Amino acid sequence: MGRHVHKLDPKKRLTIPSGWRGLMGDGGVFLMPGIERSCLMLMPETVMSQFVQKLQGMQLSNPEEMELMLTLASESDHLTFDVQGRIRVKDEHLAYAGLSGDVVLASAFNRIELWNPENWEARSSSSTGLASAAKALKL
Repeated sequence: MGRHVHKLDPKKRLTIPSGWRGLMGDGGVFLMPGIERSCLMLMPETVMSQFVQKLQGMQLSNPEEMELMLTLASESDHLTFDVQGRIRVKDEHLAYAGLSGDVVLASAFNRIELWNPENWEARSSSSTGLASAAKALKL
């Protein structure tokens, strides 16, 4: 839970907070572009496995489902932490999310989202708020 702001280092590595690294497990993490969001999603292996299980049930004869499988697999990366808890994010992923200096790392329960600070602020100001989300989910 929570939110942190970290900087990309000169080699385009990003330090993930140690508490979050412990929750991600030892198998590395998966990074993929946000779905209809200008961010990156960083997921532990367990969450990516859930995606893969859902994808395995898709129809090979359905062009839309085939395109989804291809896009998710080809645009995802498996990353491991270095000894200092950093990951190296590919240039194409950095460009997709507009990341170059500061990066907002925001917990989203089963993943971490990586945001450009300006995009984060725009998202926050346009958000309908916690009450609307809870109402939509009937909480």
